[in-house]
Amino acid sequence: MKKYLIASCFLLLTACSNELDTSQLTESKMSEEGFIKFYNAPSLEVAIDALPYEVNLPEELPFKTEGFKSLGITDIGGKGRNPDAQFMATGDQENNLLLSTTMGNIDYADTTPEEITLNNGYQAQYTLPNHLDVIVKDITYSYTLNMSGLEENELKDELLKLAEQLAE
Repeated sequence: MKKYLIASCFLLLTACSNELDTSQLTESKMSEEGFIKFYNAPSLEVAIDALPYEVNLPEELPFKTEGFKSLGITDIGGKGRNPDAQFMATGDQENNLLLSTTMGNIDYADTTPEEITLNNGYQAQYTLPNHLDVIVKDITYSYTLNMSGLEENELKDELLKLAEQLAE
């Protein structure tokens, strides 16, 4: 009987790890009834821990910043199975990096992105002038970099450097 109870508890814990943990999140009033829910996290760590997947934030950024902050989590479908998290690092002179992570697919309806194989082996999709998507273990990392004073090719190089920091 004890073995059955322990096995049941283990299965329950394992099953719960595949969904968004909202226990420390605050649901926004903007949430739509049943379909899309928006959550705020009290800290970056709480936001990352709430996700059913690991998040790898870049440590070396092309501008000085105090680090990333959570902008919130969108639960598409409202059942905790398809969360989209947004993180922002800001610096001086309108420099910022928006990083979104999602388990969903990215649709490129009006554009054809440039396909790039990164040095770390991951496939990336670059869209002019400042956007890069990278898929790692079914998680899409979407980088949008804004740096005043950089040309498009320089922005692209910086995005690639950020994506090269991704690891399994």
